[in-house]
Amino acid sequence: MSPIAIAGMVVLALSLCGAGYSVLATWATWRFLRGAPAAPVGAPAVTILRPMKGAEPDGDANLESLCAQDYVGAVQIILGADSEADPAIAAARRLQAAYPHRDIAVVADPTLHGTNRKLGNLINMSGQLRGDIVVISDSDVRLPPEGLSALVAALEAPGVGLVYGLYRGRPAGNVWSRIAGLDINARFACSVVVGQALGAHPVLGPTMAVRADVLAAAGGFERLKDVLADDFELGRMVREQGLGIACPPMLIDHLFPERSLSEVWSHELRWARTIRLLNPGGYIGSAITHVLPLALIGAALTGFAPWALAALAVLAASRLLQCVVLCALMRADKSVVWLFALRDLLSFAVYLAAFAGNRIEWRGNRLRLKSDGAMASQ
Repeated sequence: MSPIAIAGMVVLALSLCGAGYSVLATWATWRFLRGAPAAPVGAPAVTILRPMKGAEPDGDANLESLCAQDYVGAVQIILGADSEADPAIAAARRLQAAYPHRDIAVVADPTLHGTNRKLGNLINMSGQLRGDIVVISDSDVRLPPEGLSALVAALEAPGVGLVYGLYRGRPAGNVWSRIAGLDINARFACSVVVGQALGAHPVLGPTMAVRADVLAAAGGFERLKDVLADDFELGRMVREQGLGIACPPMLIDHLFPERSLSEVWSHELRWARTIRLLNPGGYIGSAITHVLPLALIGAALTGFAPWALAALAVLAASRLLQCVVLCALMRADKSVVWLFALRDLLSFAVYLAAFAGNRIEWRGNRLRLKSDGAMASQ
């Protein structure tokens, strides 16, 4: 047997290991989601910070979800952008008018504090913060009615300093947004569940809750003003204080507004390069999650031998089944599951491209990522 064929067998073996991991990840997701989030014992005052930029698809509905929470404690909502002319501020004013009985503040402040504009926005908003618990929720997130209660209850557990919400991809309606969401629903989210089960302490940034005293002791938002992965760094700041990270068994909706392949590529490459720089070992190890591309490469290296083609067919069928099952478990969009092979090949291409360079594009700005996750202008 030639060395190339032997290499093909090795790659196919890695793909089989990845299929085994996929079974474990799917089971872990089922086990996690079958539980119900606990109800909070107390009712500490909560401040929700929502940094905004531009007009979001379904932006008004996302904002209204903050006012539809079943939480019984006091809730302060602070909505912020860097300009009064930003369409997001108009949306925030509409929410104020629709819910006059709610404690809603709107901040339009152009003051810059670092390279991360979102964190600069949060710093500007935090001057009005009054809650004992701070919830940071991105503008493309829609919280379920029990979301705030679940976050507070998880934060009440002894030794917990930070809580995040697991999310599913909610498409904006076009095929590219659906393809972007499929990667979250059928590959990424289940790996996060495995990570938290193994004690890897992942943190997802779209919605996080942290105790105000813990945030202040860590150095506040000012410490995050130049980093892209503020969720990763906030988790590290909390762990430095000897506190843990938790995730309640619920799902939030994260909107994916991508309208083209280039938008999907730019968004996913930005995060892939960030993860590679911050956790290179884990990023390399995540190659095993790309079951179908590995199987295709392995079969090609064997010259598409009959036994390799049979293995490829079985692995492709198992991957399709996993996509269907995970989308069902997460009650997520299933309309493009039949494009799973295209989706997996695109994910693998992003995975490989992340090794080549440290340049990213974020909200129209071209930036350079440093090895510590900080951003610098090109």
